Amino acid sequence: MNTSTLIGNTVTETEIAKVPAVPFTDTFHPVHHKEVIDAVRNAISLTGMDIVRAEYALAREGMQMFAVWDLNNGTDELCWSIGIRNSMNKSLALGITAGTRVFICENLAFDGEFIEFRRHTKGLDQAELEYLAFRSVWKMVGNLTKFQAWHEGLKEHNLSETDAKILLVEIMTDSVFPASKFSRFYELYFGGVYDSSLWGFHEAVTDTLKGSNLLSLPKKNKALNSILNQHIENRYADNPSLLGDFYEHRARYNQ
Repeated sequence: MNTSTLIGNTVTETEIAKVPAVPFTDTFHPVHHKEVIDAVRNAISLTGMDIVRAEYALAREGMQMFAVWDLNNGTDELCWSIGIRNSMNKSLALGITAGTRVFICENLAFDGEFIEFRRHTKGLDQAELEYLAFRSVWKMVGNLTKFQAWHEGLKEHNLSETDAKILLVEIMTDSVFPASKFSRFYELYFGGVYDSSLWGFHEAVTDTLKGSNLLSLPKKNKALNSILNQHIENRYADNPSLLGDFYEHRARYNQ
């Protein structure tokens, strides 16, 4: 298994193991990041899948950890990925989220929804952790199947230049990526690197997000996916985008 260091805030699994453990209290039982990694790895192996690539990030002086594992499942174009989060300072519950990585461009995407293992409360021992990890991974298999179908289904939706520009404003308004990344996205999508479909738009955004903090990716992807889903819903319901409606009315007013 290779550990990638492509993203600036990543660390190795060895570095994670060196993070000092946090003492237990009567009500708080912080599970070390390494224990979480081991439990989820064992759960993955019980499903018959293998981890083919791993990335790790630490934050809050090592108290927060996020992992991305690519699995040997998916299609000829993409593999399944999962995101795993943990904290030892009460800031996050243990959680796992579905994702995909496109082979040709190495773009990583998450559905943004976490299956919560449980809070770090008294009684969370190794045996329970391993069972929770196993149960969560099995749930995640269903989520990965659905997310892969959603991801590939974006190819069926052509995108006009006007709609693409409206979606671009919406994702920047929702801070999916900052204004400093605008030129990069514009080059990728409007420059023809990706096709003029929702798939192409999605890939241009995830490509633009390369180099982002790993811990922030699920939240950014959740916002992106929500915007694209709303576009699809509006399209089939024949409802205009509120932002698009605003620009149309403003153009008429200024004529």
